[in-house]
Amino acid sequence: MKKRVMAVVMLTVMGLVALSAGIAQADWQTCTVSQVGSTGSNYWITATETSTTPLFSNVTFIIDESNGRGKEMFATALTAFANSSNVQIWVASPYTNYTTVWGLLGVK
Repeated sequence: MKKRVMAVVMLTVMGLVALSAGIAQADWQTCTVSQVGSTGSNYWITATETSTTPLFSNVTFIIDESNGRGKEMFATALTAFANSSNVQIWVASPYTNYTTVWGLLGVK
């Protein structure tokens, strides 16, 4: 009986470990900005990752405003767009349209 219980526990743990490998983790991505805008209630940017094999291309992201810094991130994105410089965005995969950007920095 103890062996059977131990086997079930081990299988459960291994199953949880295998399934947890696909959980999205946020990370900084360097991007070029092709569009910046406001809908009146949200700020958004359309960006392409700058690596030689981009993780995403022309994806529209929503800027998080829950931390009270949405206007500052929007201003940074707008400045980068106007100056043709890059931004770094803190975003979790999958990199699909309307994914939330949790942080945004201007970079040279």
